[in-house]
Amino acid sequence: MAEKTTIARPYAQAMFESAKEKGNMDQVAEALQIAAAAVSDPALAAMIGNPDVADDKIIALLIDLCGDRASTEVGNFFKLLAEYDRLAVLPEISALFERYRAEEERTIEAEVISASELNDAQKTDIASGLKKRLGRDVTLACRVDESLIGGAIIRAGDLVIDGSITSQLTKLGHALSR
Repeated sequence: MAEKTTIARPYAQAMFESAKEKGNMDQVAEALQIAAAAVSDPALAAMIGNPDVADDKIIALLIDLCGDRASTEVGNFFKLLAEYDRLAVLPEISALFERYRAEEERTIEAEVISASELNDAQKTDIASGLKKRLGRDVTLACRVDESLIGGAIIRAGDLVIDGSITSQLTKLGHALSR
């Protein structure tokens, strides 16, 4: 995966800079997300690199799937990727594009996994605490995992805060076994 990310980085950076300059960041982001999902499909993934399937057909399909989000620039980008056999890294390009966009907009998405459903006040407290700590606007993606017993795990970029009861019990077990 690191190799794909390394390959994808210059393409994502170039597309991000172009979209930023032209002011069509949302449109390009949506097109990249759609194309990334498409090339992740096993049927289309099997066609990429298949000598029996012309790159033009794959590009036309991607452009068609993107609809009005597929500007000339996006179409040319898909052609460039096909020319250098890089269509398969579209998921990584899309993910990196979103990361660059979040950095530019000073936003970050935080995943909150809790043992029970969080109420609005708890979500607000977590979001404001993370905003203060990270210096960015925070969007929360919350989900419940009852196996945590209690507490929560928060992931935001490289930051991981594990305040789950399960984690505390594991640490206690390790401390007692020494």
